[in-house]
Amino acid sequence: MNKLRSIFVIFFVLITLSGCKKSNSVVDFYDKTFDWKISVPDDYEKVDLKDKADIKGDMALAKKNHTIVVFKKDEANYFTVNYDDFFGSDTRSLDLNMRLKDFLILKDIGKIYPKGKMGDYSVSTENISGLPFRKAKIEITEGEKKIVSVVIFSRGFNDKIFVNSIIYEDEDAGKEMIDLFKKSTFKK
Repeated sequence: MNKLRSIFVIFFVLITLSGCKKSNSVVDFYDKTFDWKISVPDDYEKVDLKDKADIKGDMALAKKNHTIVVFKKDEANYFTVNYDDFFGSDTRSLDLNMRLKDFLILKDIGKIYPKGKMGDYSVSTENISGLPFRKAKIEITEGEKKIVSVVIFSRGFNDKIFVNSIIYEDEDAGKEMIDLFKKSTFKK
């Protein structure tokens, strides 16, 4: 009887511990326009753009003509993926269009943080799934304090510009979202 009781106690403890363990499951999202796949932890919420879903009190960042997907960790940490049509033929006009996208996103962020001022702005290149992406990082400050960061990955694909805007107040959440995008795949 003691042996049976011990087995039952061990079994109960294992069940309890497994229930307390954080879920590490992910949700895969696929977009056929760009043949793009990203895996997102299930603690992120996919925003239903048909409903009025608040993102830091403003949906201007999510409601674009060609929104692909919006995921949010919470109201202050989220990313939006959309695209715009592009009919240019040279890399200079593509770069100018991507810079314009940066500043249009900043304009929308200005509605959310009306007292914010543009801080550091840097542009670099980062490879995602073997493809070069333009990476812009922008910090918004109030006084001397950084209140929000924006990282924008953009790239031209034939007649479209793919734009992933990662907006975050929490540095750890921002790093996690950037890493999620870096691990995403595009078929060439």
